[in-house]
Amino acid sequence: MGDTIMKKHNILLISGGIAAMVLFSGCAGTQPHIPITSDIQSFKDYILKKRANETGNYDIIAEKPHQTIIEYRTFNEQSNLADASDIMRVLDDAKEYCQAIGGNGLYGDQAINQLQGLPTSFNIDYVKYRNEMTRQGFGHYSGFYKCASAKDGFEIEYMKEDIELQQRDMIGGGALETYSRYYLTTHDNPQKLNSKLWFKSDKYKSFVMKNDTTEKVFNIDSTAQIPWNYEKGAIAQKYCSYNGGNLYIANALSSYKKIDIEDYYFARLEQIKDKSSINIFMDIDYIWCENPNNKAQEFTLVHNGSTVDYKNGVNKEYLETKGVSFVKATMDTIPSKTSSQTKELSKETVIANYDAKKMSSLGIEPDLAMYTLTSKMDTYKSVGQIRYETSYNGTEPDGCEYASVTKRMMQSVDIQNFKQCRGGSITYIGKTGVEELTDEAKEQLKSVSKRLEASCKLQNQATAKINEFTFKCFKNPLNNNYKFVVLKDGKLITRGVGE
Repeated sequence: MGDTIMKKHNILLISGGIAAMVLFSGCAGTQPHIPITSDIQSFKDYILKKRANETGNYDIIAEKPHQTIIEYRTFNEQSNLADASDIMRVLDDAKEYCQAIGGNGLYGDQAINQLQGLPTSFNIDYVKYRNEMTRQGFGHYSGFYKCASAKDGFEIEYMKEDIELQQRDMIGGGALETYSRYYLTTHDNPQKLNSKLWFKSDKYKSFVMKNDTTEKVFNIDSTAQIPWNYEKGAIAQKYCSYNGGNLYIANALSSYKKIDIEDYYFARLEQIKDKSSINIFMDIDYIWCENPNNKAQEFTLVHNGSTVDYKNGVNKEYLETKGVSFVKATMDTIPSKTSSQTKELSKETVIANYDAKKMSSLGIEPDLAMYTLTSKMDTYKSVGQIRYETSYNGTEPDGCEYASVTKRMMQSVDIQNFKQCRGGSITYIGKTGVEELTDEAKEQLKSVSKRLEASCKLQNQATAKINEFTFKCFKNPLNNNYKFVVLKDGKLITRGVGE
């Protein structure tokens, strides 16, 4: 869908006394961004009225009378710039509504830990949240956020992150990441259903008007086959329900029995909430839209691996030949864990697959890196106008040895990075992006550089850690030269040689 947006990074330029006054003058009570009118009877109503046009990023995807799954999907975020802005948007809404109804809000330990692990530079809201959380402290609520209220109490019990993580190359190096966070919310009072943001979104209404057939929505060509990604399932749910239909799915989780997509989300989230798995859909899924009052809007998606076969309508006989049962699965028949045949993906698996794919596309760099890791010596190689130079970067706290290969051709410079753990196979960890030392790191490096050099002379090597950067010095055993390298997350940022 065309209305998805990249995560915004808010930067505030402040100076002197004004900064001190803004950042440390205390935190006033959160005020609702929209008035609490008679049509807002619940936390879901508040989100719906405030965020309807953010569907695609911010959504309510599954509902029961006393439970809701809120999804925030972030698109194309630089992996080295991950921050807490999307978490703060969800907390903003919960706090605003809770205070508006006179409730007492508590930050959960999970929310506090998440904010601490995702620094968000130059953001007043982030500083405010950190200050408030520090004053409250841990141990008041183990979940994410709790609003105690006799009128409409609710809890965001937990947040599951990195849902359906996807990675792709970024121009200049590095990776762009797309992922979701799911928030399971429970309500003291029964809630009305069908509070989907896309029902009220002007942007989504415009999208549907421009794409008035399922073929246009899924961008179907003559082959009727399209690449699979998580968004296909989201598109199917929105388009089917917007036109008055019901979306169903059958896969290994439901033992290939028919299950409503919202029940499926609840069941799958319950399965993976405490596990490393991040995939919502399986390797094989049968997804279809039933719409008895508008048969022209019915469709079927057959997901198998990396592709989807699209079919007009719902052919039950065809689905039954694939093992699909139209006896509805119920929540109490869904197993608490998936079968051993089900393919589960973790964040680590997704990243490893991405890196392996990148490594297979490289030329001689892996061989040069292996030589450098084995010999622990830098080397050089020229192939026509291309010059390769390697750097042995030593051992990191994870016990793995690291090396980099710099490829120079005219004005172009690419740095590819590798590691080897305990004599195992070489692993590609990615290309160095457009990185540079922060001014703070540069100043701190000046203060420790003499000590670093002195230690290097005495011990033939030395290491200093400044914020996210690692500075290393290696003495060449054959002469009096020293090599200096700067690493970030194991990737070489820069290197130099001195005496």
